[in-house]
Amino acid sequence: MLAEAGAAKAWILAFILMAGLGIGGLIGVGCLVGANTCPGNSRPKQTSTDGQALYRVNCAACHGIDGSGTRAPSLVSGPLGKLSEDELVKKIGKGKPLAGMPRFRKDLTQEQIRAVAGYVVSLRGGS
Repeated sequence: MLAEAGAAKAWILAFILMAGLGIGGLIGVGCLVGANTCPGNSRPKQTSTDGQALYRVNCAACHGIDGSGTRAPSLVSGPLGKLSEDELVKKIGKGKPLAGMPRFRKDLTQEQIRAVAGYVVSLRGGS
């Protein structure tokens, strides 16, 4: 009976250890892909309100310089290509951290997020 109790405690400890390692690994991967801010690592404050400049710094690496998508989906066609400027503002602010898109409301002002959304809409030819 004591051996079974000891074995159960060992399994519980192993589970807790593995869960901790798994969560730590996810945080580490999130930091590497820029989905979240790494502990002790903060981005410099961005002051521009030019949508194109902000897009190039924050979005183009994943969504492509023209919004057609590279590592991330296209912003000019498909489901994201149909979003209104207001819908884009919400999506940019909230991000999709588990998919690799940061929550930009932490790094950009509402005015800057709206400028990026307006620029994305302009990439579609104003539609």
